[in-house]
Amino acid sequence: MRRTSPHIRITRLMLWMWLGLCSGCFLFKSSTRTSQVPQAPPAPAPPPRPAVQAVDTAEKNIPAAAPFHVAAFAKLIRKPVYHIALFCPLYLDSMQNESSTNAWLTRFPDYFVPGLEFYEGVKVAMDSLRSMGARLVIKVYDTHSASLPITKAVEDSFLQKADLILGMLSYQELQTLGAFSRQHQVNLVSATLPNDAGITGNPFLIIVNSTLAAHAHAILQYVLTNFNNVHLTLWSQPSSDDNTIAQLFLDVHRQHPQYTVMPMQQVVYDTSWSISRIASQLDVNQNNVCIFTTLDPAVALNMAYKMASLTDRYQINMIGMPTWDQIHTWFTDSSLYGLPVFYSSPFVTSPQSPAARYLQQKFMQLYQTRDPSPYAWKGFDIGYRFVWLMLQYGIYFNARINDPRANMLIPYQFEPVYKKVTDSIPDYFENRKIFFMKIYGGRTYPAGSINAAD
Repeated sequence: MRRTSPHIRITRLMLWMWLGLCSGCFLFKSSTRTSQVPQAPPAPAPPPRPAVQAVDTAEKNIPAAAPFHVAAFAKLIRKPVYHIALFCPLYLDSMQNESSTNAWLTRFPDYFVPGLEFYEGVKVAMDSLRSMGARLVIKVYDTHSASLPITKAVEDSFLQKADLILGMLSYQELQTLGAFSRQHQVNLVSATLPNDAGITGNPFLIIVNSTLAAHAHAILQYVLTNFNNVHLTLWSQPSSDDNTIAQLFLDVHRQHPQYTVMPMQQVVYDTSWSISRIASQLDVNQNNVCIFTTLDPAVALNMAYKMASLTDRYQINMIGMPTWDQIHTWFTDSSLYGLPVFYSSPFVTSPQSPAARYLQQKFMQLYQTRDPSPYAWKGFDIGYRFVWLMLQYGIYFNARINDPRANMLIPYQFEPVYKKVTDSIPDYFENRKIFFMKIYGGRTYPAGSINAAD
Protein backbone atom coordinates (compact mmCIF):
# COMPACT_ATOMS: atom_id res chain seq x y z
CA MET A 1 0.00 0.00 0.00
CA ARG A 2 1.37 3.38 -0.94
CA ARG A 3 2.53 5.51 1.95
CA THR A 4 1.80 9.22 1.84
CA SER A 5 4.90 11.32 1.28
CA PRO A 6 6.19 12.99 4.47
CA HIS A 7 6.41 16.19 2.40
CA ILE A 8 2.66 16.15 1.84
CA ARG A 9 1.96 15.38 5.48
CA ILE A 10 4.28 18.13 6.69
CA THR A 11 2.55 20.52 4.28
CA ARG A 12 -0.73 19.53 5.94
CA LEU A 13 0.81 20.23 9.33
CA MET A 14 1.82 23.68 8.12
CA LEU A 15 -1.77 24.27 7.03
CA TRP A 16 -3.04 23.16 10.44
CA MET A 17 -0.53 25.50 12.02
CA TRP A 18 -1.76 28.41 9.95
CA LEU A 19 -5.32 27.55 11.02
CA GLY A 20 -4.20 27.88 14.61
CA LEU A 21 -3.60 24.27 15.63
CA CYS A 22 -0.17 24.81 17.06
CA SER A 23 -0.46 28.46 18.03
CA GLY A 24 -3.09 27.91 20.70
CA CYS A 25 -5.86 25.72 21.98
CA PHE A 26 -8.32 23.71 19.98
CA LEU A 27 -11.53 22.28 21.40
CA PHE A 28 -12.85 18.82 20.68
CA LYS A 29 -16.54 19.19 21.55
CA SER A 30 -19.02 16.40 21.98
CA SER A 31 -20.74 15.55 18.73
CA THR A 32 -24.52 15.59 18.32
CA ARG A 33 -24.49 13.35 15.24
CA THR A 34 -24.07 9.62 15.09
CA SER A 35 -20.42 8.66 14.85
CA GLN A 36 -19.33 7.51 11.42
CA VAL A 37 -16.14 5.87 12.71
CA PRO A 38 -15.68 2.47 11.01
CA GLN A 39 -15.40 -0.31 13.57
CA ALA A 40 -14.63 1.93 16.51
CA PRO A 41 -11.91 0.65 18.82
CA PRO A 42 -13.00 -1.50 21.76
CA ALA A 43 -13.56 1.48 24.02
CA PRO A 44 -14.38 0.54 27.58
CA ALA A 45 -17.92 1.15 28.81
CA PRO A 46 -19.45 3.40 29.89
CA PRO A 47 -18.56 6.06 27.31
CA PRO A 48 -17.14 9.33 28.61
CA ARG A 49 -20.04 11.33 30.07
CA PRO A 50 -18.73 14.67 31.33
CA ALA A 51 -20.06 16.61 28.34
CA VAL A 52 -23.67 15.50 28.78
CA GLN A 53 -24.19 15.15 32.52
CA ALA A 54 -23.74 17.49 35.43
CA VAL A 55 -20.57 16.65 37.29
CA ASP A 56 -19.71 17.28 40.91
CA THR A 57 -16.29 18.92 40.72
CA ALA A 58 -15.82 19.04 44.48
CA GLU A 59 -12.82 17.20 45.82
CA LYS A 60 -13.78 13.99 47.62
CA ASN A 61 -11.58 11.69 49.59
CA ILE A 62 -11.76 8.09 48.28
CA PRO A 63 -10.69 5.94 49.99
CA ALA A 64 -9.74 7.01 53.51
CA ALA A 65 -6.13 5.92 52.99
CA ALA A 66 -4.42 7.69 50.10
CA PRO A 67 -3.15 5.27 47.43
CA PHE A 68 0.65 5.01 47.43
CA HIS A 69 0.68 7.51 50.34
CA VAL A 70 0.04 10.37 47.89
CA ALA A 71 -2.72 12.62 49.22
CA ALA A 72 -3.75 13.85 45.77
CA PHE A 73 -4.46 10.30 44.61
CA ALA A 74 -7.29 10.07 47.15
CA LYS A 75 -9.15 12.94 45.50
CA LEU A 76 -11.93 12.39 42.98
CA ILE A 77 -11.85 15.38 40.65
CA ARG A 78 -13.94 15.20 37.49
CA LYS A 79 -14.54 18.13 35.16
CA PRO A 80 -17.00 18.95 32.35
CA VAL A 81 -14.04 19.83 30.10
CA TYR A 82 -10.49 18.54 30.44
CA HIS A 83 -7.36 20.47 29.45
CA ILE A 84 -4.50 18.46 27.97
CA ALA A 85 -1.01 19.68 27.10
CA LEU A 86 0.77 17.76 24.34
CA PHE A 87 4.52 18.20 23.88
CA CYS A 88 6.28 16.86 20.78
CA PRO A 89 9.17 17.94 18.49
CA LEU A 90 7.54 19.54 15.44
CA TYR A 91 10.29 21.99 14.37
CA LEU A 92 7.69 24.53 13.25
CA ASP A 93 10.16 27.40 13.43
CA SER A 94 12.26 25.69 10.77
CA MET A 95 9.26 25.46 8.48
CA GLN A 96 8.16 29.03 9.04
CA ASN A 97 11.64 30.41 8.50
CA GLU A 98 12.06 28.88 5.05
CA SER A 99 12.00 31.53 2.32
CA SER A 100 10.59 29.08 -0.22
CA THR A 101 8.27 26.19 0.62
CA ASN A 102 9.29 24.33 -2.54
CA ALA A 103 12.96 24.69 -1.68
CA TRP A 104 12.26 23.42 1.83
CA LEU A 105 10.38 20.40 0.52
CA THR A 106 13.31 19.33 -1.64
CA ARG A 107 15.58 19.02 1.39
CA PHE A 108 13.08 17.57 3.83
CA PRO A 109 14.98 16.23 6.89
CA ASP A 110 14.13 12.90 8.48
CA TYR A 111 14.14 14.31 11.98
CA PHE A 112 10.83 16.08 11.29
CA VAL A 113 8.98 12.78 10.96
CA PRO A 114 8.80 11.20 14.47
CA GLY A 115 7.16 14.18 16.16
CA LEU A 116 4.67 14.65 13.35
CA GLU A 117 3.70 10.99 13.32
CA PHE A 118 3.37 10.88 17.10
CA TYR A 119 1.06 13.89 16.87
CA GLU A 120 -0.97 12.17 14.13
CA GLY A 121 -1.51 9.14 16.36
CA VAL A 122 -2.59 11.29 19.31
CA LYS A 123 -5.00 13.19 17.06
CA VAL A 124 -6.74 9.98 15.94
CA ALA A 125 -7.10 8.98 19.60
CA MET A 126 -8.59 12.33 20.57
CA ASP A 127 -11.00 12.24 17.61
CA SER A 128 -12.12 8.77 18.71
CA LEU A 129 -12.83 9.94 22.26
CA ARG A 130 -14.60 13.03 20.94
CA SER A 131 -16.92 10.79 18.90
CA MET A 132 -18.00 9.22 22.20
CA GLY A 133 -18.86 12.54 23.82
CA ALA A 134 -15.61 13.68 25.43
CA ARG A 135 -14.93 17.41 25.65
CA LEU A 136 -11.23 18.08 25.49
CA VAL A 137 -9.21 21.26 25.14
CA ILE A 138 -5.73 20.45 23.84
CA LYS A 139 -2.76 22.69 23.37
CA VAL A 140 0.18 21.44 21.34
CA TYR A 141 3.63 22.65 22.36
CA ASP A 142 6.54 22.35 19.95
CA THR A 143 9.51 21.27 22.05
CA HIS A 144 11.83 22.86 19.48
CA SER A 145 10.11 26.23 19.45
CA ALA A 146 12.48 29.18 19.79
CA SER A 147 9.71 31.55 20.90
CA LEU A 148 8.22 29.19 23.52
CA PRO A 149 10.85 26.71 24.72
CA ILE A 150 9.91 24.41 27.57
CA THR A 151 11.64 26.68 30.06
CA LYS A 152 9.06 29.35 29.14
CA ALA A 153 6.19 26.96 28.44
CA VAL A 154 6.06 26.05 32.13
CA GLU A 155 4.95 29.65 32.74
CA ASP A 156 2.19 29.46 30.10
CA SER A 157 -1.32 30.04 31.48
CA PHE A 158 -2.73 26.98 29.71
CA LEU A 159 -0.13 24.64 31.15
CA GLN A 160 -0.80 26.08 34.59
CA LYS A 161 -4.36 24.72 34.40
CA ALA A 162 -3.64 21.50 32.48
CA ASP A 163 -5.24 18.33 33.82
CA LEU A 164 -2.84 15.99 31.98
CA ILE A 165 0.49 16.36 30.17
CA LEU A 166 1.55 14.00 27.38
CA GLY A 167 5.08 14.29 26.09
CA MET A 168 7.53 12.99 23.53
CA LEU A 169 10.48 14.42 25.41
CA SER A 170 14.26 14.53 25.65
CA TYR A 171 16.21 14.02 28.86
CA GLN A 172 16.42 17.72 29.69
CA GLU A 173 12.81 18.35 28.69
CA LEU A 174 11.63 15.57 30.99
CA GLN A 175 13.61 17.07 33.84
CA THR A 176 11.94 20.46 33.35
CA LEU A 177 8.41 19.15 32.94
CA GLY A 178 8.97 16.61 35.71
CA ALA A 179 9.70 19.42 38.16
CA PHE A 180 6.59 21.25 36.92
CA SER A 181 4.35 18.19 37.30
CA ARG A 182 5.54 17.56 40.82
CA GLN A 183 5.04 21.18 41.87
CA HIS A 184 1.56 21.42 40.32
CA GLN A 185 0.54 17.82 41.08
CA VAL A 186 -0.46 17.06 37.51
CA ASN A 187 0.15 13.70 35.85
CA LEU A 188 2.92 13.76 33.25
CA VAL A 189 3.12 10.86 30.80
CA SER A 190 6.58 10.45 29.27
CA ALA A 191 5.76 8.51 26.12
CA THR A 192 8.99 7.61 24.34
CA LEU A 193 12.09 8.33 26.45
CA PRO A 194 13.52 5.12 28.05
CA ASN A 195 15.01 7.09 30.91
CA ASP A 196 13.87 8.59 34.20
CA ALA A 197 16.14 11.65 33.73
CA GLY A 198 17.37 11.21 37.28
CA ILE A 199 13.97 12.16 38.70
CA THR A 200 13.06 11.09 42.22
CA GLY A 201 10.10 11.71 44.48
CA ASN A 202 7.61 12.46 41.71
CA PRO A 203 4.63 10.08 41.86
CA PHE A 204 2.93 12.15 39.14
CA LEU A 205 5.48 11.00 36.53
CA ILE A 206 4.47 8.01 34.39
CA ILE A 207 7.15 6.44 32.16
CA VAL A 208 5.70 4.36 29.33
CA ASN A 209 8.90 3.42 27.47
CA SER A 210 10.55 1.20 30.08
CA THR A 211 13.95 2.25 31.34
CA LEU A 212 17.00 0.16 30.57
CA ALA A 213 17.07 -0.87 34.23
CA ALA A 214 13.66 -2.49 33.72
CA HIS A 215 14.98 -4.24 30.61
CA ALA A 216 17.91 -5.59 32.60
CA HIS A 217 15.53 -7.02 35.21
CA ALA A 218 13.29 -8.52 32.52
CA ILE A 219 16.08 -10.04 30.43
CA LEU A 220 17.67 -11.81 33.38
CA GLN A 221 14.28 -13.10 34.54
CA TYR A 222 13.56 -14.23 31.00
CA VAL A 223 16.81 -16.19 30.76
CA LEU A 224 16.26 -17.80 34.15
CA THR A 225 12.72 -18.81 33.17
CA ASN A 226 13.21 -19.93 29.59
CA PHE A 227 16.69 -21.46 29.22
CA ASN A 228 18.32 -24.56 30.70
CA ASN A 229 21.95 -25.62 31.07
CA VAL A 230 23.00 -22.00 30.59
CA HIS A 231 26.46 -20.57 30.15
CA LEU A 232 25.57 -16.89 30.63
CA THR A 233 27.82 -14.12 29.35
CA LEU A 234 27.34 -10.35 29.33
CA TRP A 235 29.02 -8.69 26.35
CA SER A 236 29.91 -5.00 26.55
CA GLN A 237 32.30 -2.64 24.82
CA PRO A 238 34.64 -0.32 26.76
CA SER A 239 32.42 2.72 26.12
CA SER A 240 30.47 4.86 28.57
CA ASP A 241 27.06 3.78 27.25
CA ASP A 242 27.91 0.09 27.28
CA ASN A 243 29.51 0.38 30.70
CA THR A 244 26.39 2.04 32.10
CA ILE A 245 24.08 -0.65 30.75
CA ALA A 246 26.43 -3.45 31.76
CA GLN A 247 26.47 -2.10 35.30
CA LEU A 248 22.67 -2.28 35.39
CA PHE A 249 22.83 -5.99 34.58
CA LEU A 250 25.64 -6.63 37.05
CA ASP A 251 23.76 -4.83 39.83
CA VAL A 252 20.53 -6.73 39.18
CA HIS A 253 22.38 -10.04 39.04
CA ARG A 254 24.32 -9.35 42.23
CA GLN A 255 21.37 -8.06 44.26
CA HIS A 256 18.94 -10.89 43.59
CA PRO A 257 19.61 -14.25 45.30
CA GLN A 258 17.63 -16.12 42.62
CA TYR A 259 20.49 -15.57 40.17
CA THR A 260 23.04 -17.47 42.22
CA VAL A 261 21.95 -20.57 40.29
CA MET A 262 22.93 -18.83 37.07
CA PRO A 263 26.44 -17.30 37.23
CA MET A 264 27.15 -14.52 34.73
CA GLN A 265 30.54 -13.71 33.22
CA GLN A 266 31.21 -10.25 31.76
CA VAL A 267 33.07 -10.15 28.44
CA VAL A 268 34.56 -6.80 27.39
CA TYR A 269 35.03 -6.90 23.62
CA ASP A 270 35.43 -4.77 20.55
CA THR A 271 34.24 -5.38 17.01
CA SER A 272 37.74 -6.20 15.78
CA TRP A 273 37.72 -9.50 17.66
CA SER A 274 38.32 -12.57 15.55
CA ILE A 275 35.89 -15.46 15.43
CA SER A 276 38.34 -17.67 17.29
CA ARG A 277 38.64 -15.13 20.10
CA ILE A 278 34.85 -14.97 20.39
CA ALA A 279 34.71 -18.77 20.46
CA SER A 280 37.11 -18.79 23.40
CA GLN A 281 34.37 -17.18 25.50
CA LEU A 282 31.82 -19.91 24.69
CA ASP A 283 31.20 -23.35 26.20
CA VAL A 284 30.82 -26.24 23.80
CA ASN A 285 28.84 -28.30 26.34
CA GLN A 286 26.29 -25.69 27.39
CA ASN A 287 23.64 -23.38 25.97
CA ASN A 288 25.53 -20.13 25.44
CA VAL A 289 23.17 -17.25 26.24
CA CYS A 290 24.99 -14.08 25.22
CA ILE A 291 23.48 -10.78 26.39
CA PHE A 292 24.75 -7.76 24.48
CA THR A 293 24.49 -4.28 25.97
CA THR A 294 25.08 -2.32 22.76
CA LEU A 295 22.32 -0.04 21.52
CA ASP A 296 24.11 0.41 18.18
CA PRO A 297 22.49 -1.75 15.46
CA ALA A 298 25.71 -1.73 13.41
CA VAL A 299 27.73 -3.16 16.30
CA ALA A 300 25.03 -5.74 17.02
CA LEU A 301 25.03 -6.85 13.39
CA ASN A 302 28.83 -7.09 13.30
CA MET A 303 28.85 -9.45 16.27
CA ALA A 304 25.83 -11.38 15.01
CA TYR A 305 27.68 -12.36 11.83
CA LYS A 306 30.55 -13.72 13.90
CA MET A 307 28.25 -15.55 16.29
CA ALA A 308 26.30 -17.02 13.37
CA SER A 309 29.48 -18.52 11.95
CA LEU A 310 29.88 -20.53 15.17
CA THR A 311 26.40 -22.08 15.39
CA ASP A 312 27.59 -25.30 13.75
CA ARG A 313 29.84 -25.95 16.77
CA TYR A 314 28.12 -24.15 19.65
CA GLN A 315 24.58 -23.69 20.87
CA ILE A 316 24.17 -19.92 20.92
CA ASN A 317 21.27 -17.61 21.79
CA MET A 318 21.97 -13.92 21.32
CA ILE A 319 19.92 -11.42 23.36
CA GLY A 320 19.95 -7.70 22.74
CA MET A 321 18.40 -4.32 23.31
CA PRO A 322 15.12 -2.73 22.06
CA THR A 323 16.99 -0.85 19.31
CA TRP A 324 17.71 -4.15 17.59
CA ASP A 325 14.26 -4.04 16.01
CA GLN A 326 15.76 -1.49 13.60
CA ILE A 327 17.95 -4.15 11.97
CA HIS A 328 16.33 -5.39 8.77
CA THR A 329 19.28 -7.58 7.76
CA TRP A 330 17.95 -10.26 10.12
CA PHE A 331 15.34 -10.99 7.45
CA THR A 332 17.36 -10.56 4.26
CA ASP A 333 20.71 -12.31 4.82
CA SER A 334 20.42 -16.11 5.02
CA SER A 335 23.82 -16.37 6.72
CA LEU A 336 22.09 -15.09 9.89
CA TYR A 337 19.13 -17.46 9.71
CA GLY A 338 20.70 -20.14 11.93
CA LEU A 339 21.36 -17.78 14.86
CA PRO A 340 18.48 -17.34 17.35
CA VAL A 341 18.29 -13.65 18.25
CA PHE A 342 16.06 -12.21 20.96
CA TYR A 343 15.37 -8.59 21.81
CA SER A 344 13.23 -6.92 24.45
CA SER A 345 10.63 -4.22 23.82
CA PRO A 346 7.84 -2.48 25.75
CA PHE A 347 5.95 -1.84 22.48
CA VAL A 348 4.66 -4.94 20.70
CA THR A 349 1.32 -4.83 18.89
CA SER A 350 -0.84 -7.25 16.93
CA PRO A 351 -1.74 -5.72 13.54
CA GLN A 352 -4.87 -7.88 13.49
CA SER A 353 -6.36 -6.57 16.73
CA PRO A 354 -9.57 -4.46 16.49
CA ALA A 355 -7.75 -1.34 17.70
CA ALA A 356 -4.93 -1.84 15.18
CA ARG A 357 -7.38 -2.30 12.32
CA TYR A 358 -9.23 0.81 13.43
CA LEU A 359 -6.02 2.88 13.43
CA GLN A 360 -5.12 1.54 9.98
CA GLN A 361 -8.57 2.49 8.66
CA LYS A 362 -8.29 6.00 10.06
CA PHE A 363 -4.83 6.46 8.57
CA MET A 364 -6.17 5.32 5.21
CA GLN A 365 -8.90 7.94 5.43
CA LEU A 366 -6.58 10.73 6.55
CA TYR A 367 -3.23 9.94 4.94
CA GLN A 368 -3.91 7.34 2.22
CA THR A 369 -1.87 4.68 4.02
CA ARG A 370 -2.67 1.68 6.22
CA ASP A 371 0.91 1.68 7.51
CA PRO A 372 1.12 3.92 10.61
CA SER A 373 4.67 4.34 11.83
CA PRO A 374 5.77 3.08 15.28
CA TYR A 375 5.51 6.65 16.55
CA ALA A 376 1.93 6.91 15.31
CA TRP A 377 1.06 3.63 17.03
CA LYS A 378 2.52 4.95 20.27
CA GLY A 379 0.78 8.32 19.99
CA PHE A 380 -2.59 6.67 19.41
CA ASP A 381 -2.21 4.02 22.09
CA ILE A 382 -0.80 6.27 24.79
CA GLY A 383 -3.08 9.21 24.02
CA TYR A 384 -6.22 7.08 24.09
CA ARG A 385 -5.30 5.14 27.22
CA PHE A 386 -4.47 8.01 29.54
CA VAL A 387 -7.21 10.36 28.42
CA TRP A 388 -9.73 7.54 28.78
CA LEU A 389 -8.47 6.88 32.30
CA MET A 390 -8.90 10.55 33.13
CA LEU A 391 -12.42 10.60 31.70
CA GLN A 392 -13.31 7.49 33.66
CA TYR A 393 -11.68 8.19 37.03
CA GLY A 394 -10.90 11.91 37.10
CA ILE A 395 -7.58 13.68 36.89
CA TYR A 396 -6.01 11.42 39.55
CA PHE A 397 -6.52 8.03 37.95
CA ASN A 398 -3.27 6.65 39.34
CA ALA A 399 -4.80 4.02 41.60
CA ARG A 400 -6.59 2.59 38.53
CA ILE A 401 -3.75 3.02 36.08
CA ASN A 402 -3.71 -0.69 35.20
CA ASP A 403 -7.43 -0.99 34.49
CA PRO A 404 -7.40 -3.60 31.68
CA ARG A 405 -10.36 -1.89 30.02
CA ALA A 406 -8.03 0.96 29.08
CA ASN A 407 -5.83 -1.35 26.99
CA MET A 408 -5.89 -0.56 23.29
CA LEU A 409 -2.84 -1.88 21.45
CA ILE A 410 -0.55 -2.82 24.33
CA PRO A 411 -1.36 -4.29 27.77
CA TYR A 412 0.99 -2.17 29.88
CA GLN A 413 1.74 -2.95 33.51
CA PHE A 414 2.63 0.18 35.49
CA GLU A 415 4.35 -0.25 38.82
CA PRO A 416 5.57 2.25 41.41
CA VAL A 417 9.35 2.58 41.46
CA TYR A 418 11.11 3.17 44.79
CA LYS A 419 14.79 3.92 44.44
CA LYS A 420 15.28 3.65 48.20
CA VAL A 421 13.73 0.83 50.18
CA THR A 422 12.90 3.31 52.95
CA ASP A 423 10.77 5.52 50.68
CA SER A 424 7.00 5.46 51.16
CA ILE A 425 6.15 7.63 48.14
CA PRO A 426 7.05 6.35 44.64
CA ASP A 427 9.76 8.10 42.68
CA TYR A 428 7.59 7.57 39.60
CA PHE A 429 5.46 4.95 37.89
CA GLU A 430 6.95 2.84 35.12
CA ASN A 431 5.68 0.34 32.60
CA ARG A 432 7.36 -2.89 33.68
CA LYS A 433 5.83 -5.24 31.14
CA ILE A 434 8.58 -6.21 28.71
CA PHE A 435 7.87 -8.27 25.59
CA PHE A 436 10.39 -10.51 23.87
CA MET A 437 10.65 -11.17 20.16
CA LYS A 438 12.65 -14.01 18.62
CA ILE A 439 14.22 -13.72 15.18
CA TYR A 440 15.13 -17.01 13.55
CA GLY A 441 15.21 -18.27 9.99
CA GLY A 442 14.49 -14.80 8.64
CA ARG A 443 11.21 -14.45 10.57
CA THR A 444 10.03 -12.83 13.80
CA TYR A 445 8.11 -14.70 16.48
CA PRO A 446 6.51 -13.52 19.72
CA ALA A 447 8.53 -15.08 22.52
CA GLY A 448 6.59 -14.17 25.63
CA SER A 449 6.69 -11.35 28.13
CA ILE A 450 7.98 -10.61 31.62
CA ASN A 451 6.69 -8.27 34.29
CA ALA A 452 10.06 -7.00 35.50
CA ALA A 453 10.32 -7.22 39.27
CA ASP A 454 12.51 -5.08 41.44
